[in-house]
Amino acid sequence: MSNLSDFDAPKKPWLTAFIPVIVIILAAGAYWIFSIYDSTNGSESQSGTNEKSGSRLTSGKNYYLYLSEIELFPTNEDSKSWDSGDGGPDIAYSIKWQGNEVFESTTKDDTLLANWSGLQIDLKWSDLLGKTISPNEAIQAARVRFQKNESVSAIVVDKDLAKDDKAGTIQINLSDLRIGKNEKEFKKEGGNCVRRVVTTVLPIDSTMGDLASFMKE
Repeated sequence: MSNLSDFDAPKKPWLTAFIPVIVIILAAGAYWIFSIYDSTNGSESQSGTNEKSGSRLTSGKNYYLYLSEIELFPTNEDSKSWDSGDGGPDIAYSIKWQGNEVFESTTKDDTLLANWSGLQIDLKWSDLLGKTISPNEAIQAARVRFQKNESVSAIVVDKDLAKDDKAGTIQINLSDLRIGKNEKEFKKEGGNCVRRVVTTVLPIDSTMGDLASFMKE
């Protein structure tokens, strides 16, 4: 993930013309800060986690978990168009862990293939003068603790003003996941209309430099 797609820019009518420039600068700046954080602290060995991309999760440790990509089948469970006319579905998802909803995503409109960067920085105009962003503030994801044989549920919907249409509920076994991106495909059956998901897992104790590396791979 190389773009800051979930960035929420501050809004003020008389400065509307400057918003695209500000968004680009802040997005680039956020990744630049993530990338150089470790080097400015003087050592490559000062990583907050011993876990590497591709390694299995460690029992008892805490992780960020989110769906970085969801692809739906072209039609809903009734084999009809998602929306009236030729409009695509407005995809969103939530994550349940131990029976509780622990995360809800933003909505990606009119698409069969939705992506989330995992980063979101909410700023006020006063923050543009300078604000320190911690990894916990910037990462938009569920926070879960890994235990063997546990799972989370991802409920995918087509958002609608009247009523959300369910696209599918995906069970994600934590024991099957590795640090970084985890891709899985599904069949269209039993009410499921989710064709593919990419689940991204990041160690919570990572430094900003580590997080940038995990998210780029």
